[in-house]
Amino acid sequence: MKKKKILIVDDDTTNRKLLQTILSVKGGYEVIEAENGVEALEKLSPDISIVLLDLIMPVMDGISFLQRFKIDKPECANIPVLVLTTDDTKKNEALNAGAKEVIVKPINPIEILEKISNYV
Repeated sequence: MKKKKILIVDDDTTNRKLLQTILSVKGGYEVIEAENGVEALEKLSPDISIVLLDLIMPVMDGISFLQRFKIDKPECANIPVLVLTTDDTKKNEALNAGAKEVIVKPINPIEILEKISNYV
């Protein structure tokens, strides 16, 4: 069976590497990384199972990505997006823009794997 693909979108290299390790080693997922919303749109494809999205990023932030990806990539509109953020005040805005869930950082490895398993 092919590994399920997860797209991590975060401008912080340390956060991406931490998630990459949790998801690939403990979860057995294939991980694709992007540093901002523009790069994420370029890498987004229908074979991605879920997107983990930071909100505060340069070039294109997470809210803008949520608003754009269903228009720019309609073939990917059904891919669930989980927002990972330190800014709890953006929770409603992210959910209203189309996020399935908002998870407040720091990330708990067990929690993130459980949340992902609910969607993939």
